[in-house]
Amino acid sequence: MKTHKLFQFLFGILFIIAASASTAYANDDITNQLNNYSLALKKQPKSVSTLIKRGDLYFKLHEFDMAISDYSEAIKLDPHADMAYFGRGLALGRSGYIHKGIQDLTVYIKRHPKDSHAYTKRGVRHLWLKEFSKAEQDLSKAIALDPRNAEAHDDLGVILARRKDYAQAIKNFTATVTIDPTYAKGWHNLSMVHYIVGQDILALNAINHSLHLTPEAKNSLLLKAKILHALGQTEEAKKIEDDADFLPGGNWSERVSVQ
Repeated sequence: MKTHKLFQFLFGILFIIAASASTAYANDDITNQLNNYSLALKKQPKSVSTLIKRGDLYFKLHEFDMAISDYSEAIKLDPHADMAYFGRGLALGRSGYIHKGIQDLTVYIKRHPKDSHAYTKRGVRHLWLKEFSKAEQDLSKAIALDPRNAEAHDDLGVILARRKDYAQAIKNFTATVTIDPTYAKGWHNLSMVHYIVGQDILALNAINHSLHLTPEAKNSLLLKAKILHALGQTEEAKKIEDDADFLPGGNWSERVSVQ
């Protein structure tokens, strides 16, 4: 078992969500769609569906204030616009108004109690607030509703690993990458827990999968270097560390640390 200091370090860089590699090409298309929706709203300013669609596009562009404005206008026009509550809940959370975002997601969940995705998103926001019990309840519910919800398995694994239930965390992370083999964060997390419990070969295999999907993920490269050091492959580990020094820290939208 690795030292407590190393445990703290590793969880400081664990459980990351990588930025989409497709952002550049998608933004131009989204901008064109935004222009179309804006023109449509000039003709029909009270179109709730168009406001929600434009809000969704603003959210994709990370223009969260604009998204919140559109969703709020849609809710003002139609208090039963459920997808506006859902979208605003996500956007509020991303803007730092996590409690308010949870309130909106709760409205949506009360109206759609079988939506696994909604429970997942609310659970993640509880996780951001370190409300681990509430997060676990939501993520467990999400999995019960949809056992193939890869994101819920991954984030529940975060909670399990945090309380050192490594065996169950490995099961959840394994479920994540079995359901979705392209889930780079799931592979990274699986590697991390294998490494923490001293299963270095399994850890190396998992981090290689993650790096195949995201070759320039700095945190994953640093984790691989740690694993290689543990395996005695010092020269290769140092080369990876040197290469990682030239990479940005990563455009991560979420990270969880253990206190």
